[in-house]
Amino acid sequence: MSPLLTEKIRNQRAMRQREALFRRFGYDSAASLKFIVAQALPLAGHVLEIGTGKGRFLAAMAKHAERITTLDMDVEQQRAAKLHVRQTRAGRRIRFVAHDAEHLPWPDVRFDTVASVNTFHHLERPMRVLEKMLRVLKPDGKLVLCDFLPRGFQIFDRIHRLEGGTHPRLKNGLADFAHHLRRLGWKTKRSKGCNQELLVATAPSGQQKRTQT
Repeated sequence: MSPLLTEKIRNQRAMRQREALFRRFGYDSAASLKFIVAQALPLAGHVLEIGTGKGRFLAAMAKHAERITTLDMDVEQQRAAKLHVRQTRAGRRIRFVAHDAEHLPWPDVRFDTVASVNTFHHLERPMRVLEKMLRVLKPDGKLVLCDFLPRGFQIFDRIHRLEGGTHPRLKNGLADFAHHLRRLGWKTKRSKGCNQELLVATAPSGQQKRTQT
């Protein structure tokens, strides 16, 4: 057995064990992903994902998106994500970039869709990252933000306490980001389900976005 195949099998086993732990505490990863993707569709054009993680959402998104660039500072997480998405045979449409989300390495109005799932609660300055996401989004593009509902955070608090760690939270969920976008003239829609809160936002047709850089 080749070293790469061995690593793929090990990574797949670790993800299955992790998902089984989530289910034991009341979080169904598969159901959550299904809910998120259903609310986020369509994922048009070139999609930028902020926060690759282990690649769960990336693999689900790749079934619907034509082209994806995914960004994360953690190269080990991205390696695990690459192994995961290869099993979906969608890797040829995905570019992995290791970089800081506060300093996106692209010019303005580059992407048709920008998405981030279960990442914002890990960020030191999430509002600053949001502004950078808006900067690279094309006029009339789509922004997708998703994070845990209070019960979801409670579940992961319990899991992390069991493992001897802590889990960060968003103080007001996605409410502050939705309010900020509406102040900028964006249309917003919030959905809740499967321990997740989802915010989908678009700029009014023909209106140039106003962002802070």
